[in-house]
Amino acid sequence: MTSKHHVIIVPGLGNEINKHIWATNSWKSYGLIPHVFNPKWKIEEPELQPKLERAIDLIDNLTSCGESVSLIGNSAGSSFVLNCFGERKDKIHRVVVNCGRVRTGDWPWFTFHQATASSPSFKESVLRSEKLISKLSLTERKKILTLRPLFDEVVPPFTVPIEGATNKITPSIEHVVSISLNMTLFRGRIIKFLLC
Repeated sequence: MTSKHHVIIVPGLGNEINKHIWATNSWKSYGLIPHVFNPKWKIEEPELQPKLERAIDLIDNLTSCGESVSLIGNSAGSSFVLNCFGERKDKIHRVVVNCGRVRTGDWPWFTFHQATASSPSFKESVLRSEKLISKLSLTERKKILTLRPLFDEVVPPFTVPIEGATNKITPSIEHVVSISLNMTLFRGRIIKFLLC
């Protein structure tokens, strides 16, 4: 580990940038430097590639001095950070998937099509991460932590875990509540994983 450890956090479709900044501000006391990345899911950039290029530029800038970088994806940001990891496997220390689908799949009441209807780039991100997962080595999978609640009304449980990764269940229900708890009250689990 190097003296500085940067953590890039990617929000979901709501782009709640200020809430993410507030939730991770205390992480600095653990030696982690948070950077909240705005994926602009529904505006300005309808395609995935420009978003990925901006994120990769940020990763390259932060790692240019040999400093550590980890990634956290919340909800829709989960597939996005996996795709970033796929582009810079040698530069990324850890990846956290927080209550986000990283592959296709439907709830009976909420399909993949419905989940991605408002953002074509999100749909593209999930399809791309699904292909990426099948190509990850066991060593690469061990760099990944996935978190999902006891029940998530938005994300089907089988679309979150990754074989060979560290897969954990949060003692909570509901999508937004569980994401928030993982970033605040239960943040110790994420922080411990990032620092190991």
